[in-house]
Amino acid sequence: MRRIIHCLLIGACIVLEAREDKEPVIEAGLAQLDITPEEPIFLAGYAARRKPSEGVDIPLKAQALALRSGNQRFVFVALDNCEVSRRFMEPVLKKLAATHGLPRGSVMVVSSHTHSAPVLADTLEVMAIMPAKDKEVIRRYSKRLQSQLAEVVSLALKDLSPAQLKHGVGEATFAMNRRIYRPEGIRFGENPDGPVDWDVPVLSILSTQGELRGILFGYACHGTSVSGNGFFQVSGDYMAYARASLENVYPGAMAIFMTGMGADQNPSPRGDIMDAKRHGVELAGAVIEVLNKPMRSVEGRLAHTYKEMDLHLEAAPDRPQLEKDAKSDDIYVRRRAEQFLAILNQGGAMPLSIPLPMSIVRIGTDLTFMNLAGEVVVDYAIRLKRQYADDHPWCIGYAYEVPCYIPNVRILKEGGYEAESSLIYYGLYGPFRTSIESNILTQVKGLMQTLETPSDALP
Repeated sequence: MRRIIHCLLIGACIVLEAREDKEPVIEAGLAQLDITPEEPIFLAGYAARRKPSEGVDIPLKAQALALRSGNQRFVFVALDNCEVSRRFMEPVLKKLAATHGLPRGSVMVVSSHTHSAPVLADTLEVMAIMPAKDKEVIRRYSKRLQSQLAEVVSLALKDLSPAQLKHGVGEATFAMNRRIYRPEGIRFGENPDGPVDWDVPVLSILSTQGELRGILFGYACHGTSVSGNGFFQVSGDYMAYARASLENVYPGAMAIFMTGMGADQNPSPRGDIMDAKRHGVELAGAVIEVLNKPMRSVEGRLAHTYKEMDLHLEAAPDRPQLEKDAKSDDIYVRRRAEQFLAILNQGGAMPLSIPLPMSIVRIGTDLTFMNLAGEVVVDYAIRLKRQYADDHPWCIGYAYEVPCYIPNVRILKEGGYEAESSLIYYGLYGPFRTSIESNILTQVKGLMQTLETPSDALP
């Protein structure tokens, strides 16, 4: 009898080990830091602002959600800022690679895209016009923020513990397509017939005892509830108000916002801080409704894959065109031209493409995060959700870095801000080639196919 029991126990251990090898336990770690500026500072997002901030409306945060299963790790970082550039992120990623062995692509900073957070160094430089003393404030804040981003990732990794994950999708209806059609071309406004993405994806992070530790939620809409005219308060816009409302309802849980692909979406109505508060309440309510209903369990191996593709631009202007632009009445056109004339004068060449980071993060077959850098227009989310519906897609934009707007072929053909004039502020000459959409979708398909490989074989 003892021998039989001994054999049964060995058999049970073998089965248990095989099961653990097949589906390792998901671990989650959470952390956050206050990144509110400590002194008056220029705010990013609106070119019309020409003086520093005059106070704080609601504090800004950097938050991290680290996930681990087996030898796979991935960290989502939510940042209350308009955006980050490649040059800004480079020292942060190098430090994390050296400290934690995290390869490129495994740490994803997602900017909330609030238009009431500080200007950052090496980011939207054409738009950033200010006195030298204010540039020094930007430099100090940026250096501090880079350290905080590395720190919040480290803290989240230290917080890793076994977790239960659950997923659901709600709806909020304040996002409005902002591209309206006029005889003279595309203009900003409210287009109730334009494409939108009103989904509110939600991921609850619970302890193994069922205690709610964190709430990951998203929405595809610009952080422009507050206009740039006369508002000089530091603010996280509707995203920060939604987060605060959720943390008030669920004490002890950390609410983390992930920006969707809503580069051509504005909040409606918009204009002042009360609009931000109203939209925040609506978004939080959508999340609470999801949390109050049965949610799908998310189980299985964590797997992720990363790639950078080249987005090709149309032919660059020649020197005569640059010299003409350098005399433009538009200060931003002048600043862009001056940058490229400096490059040519130093023997350099005009860029013919820009790199676009992208990644796929999957948890078993229950949830798939599809992540694109840049200000990604809503058509991509609509297409990806339809094409990969069986994979439970969650579309995230403003991921890793923001090189510029990412239009699709429809918007390129129509023209307007997202296709053309926005490139001025990003210091680029375009537009992109119309192959941009098919090329991006092809690369996403390739990344999805890569994740059909067992996760232990992934880098």
